[in-house]
Amino acid sequence: MVEGGGASPRSNGPCIAEPQVLRKMRVVAEKTPIQHMLQPPLIASLLAIVVGIFPNTSSLLFGDDAPLAWITDSLTILGAALIPSVMLGLGSTLSEGPGQHSNLGLRTMVGISFTRLVVLPPLGIGVVLLAAKLGVLPASHDKMYMFVLLLQHSMPTSILAGGMTRLRGFAEHEASALLFWQHVFAVVPITIYIMLYLQIVSTYI
Repeated sequence: MVEGGGASPRSNGPCIAEPQVLRKMRVVAEKTPIQHMLQPPLIASLLAIVVGIFPNTSSLLFGDDAPLAWITDSLTILGAALIPSVMLGLGSTLSEGPGQHSNLGLRTMVGISFTRLVVLPPLGIGVVLLAAKLGVLPASHDKMYMFVLLLQHSMPTSILAGGMTRLRGFAEHEASALLFWQHVFAVVPITIYIMLYLQIVSTYI
């Protein structure tokens, strides 16, 4: 016991400092409410995975005799207007310009764009080829199916990211700057990766 009834003695052992990157990630995770993470595109993707995994659920929604076929028919009609609507949303996002009002630094902008356009596509190639080797892909898939799976990993950041920032009213200028520069610089890497994807598809199928 320490005389004077004060605080308990402290350990003199070495203290391992938390890495700065992990500390920043922890702070962001603590300050991000769960409702900001569960955005409509994420919820829709999770529901699509659930529907695709369970055959009984799929038979309720898809097919001529499906009891809930009217839902998929309605969504198909709405989906016909998706491409024009997305192009309008992209134009609205890019109207902010190349980031004159953005608070993102040059290194942050270059790092995000480089990771999205250069680093991520090889990882996507590995995932798709591994899925094909393990037999996860449908047995009847054709060349175009595999080509689309590969191509989606080399696209710029989703336009929905800009739409979500406008919906939430947060980081609109930053999202506009990222989308602007990624669409400008995506021409070269996409061309290179498309040639690589065509070579992969012709070799493995």
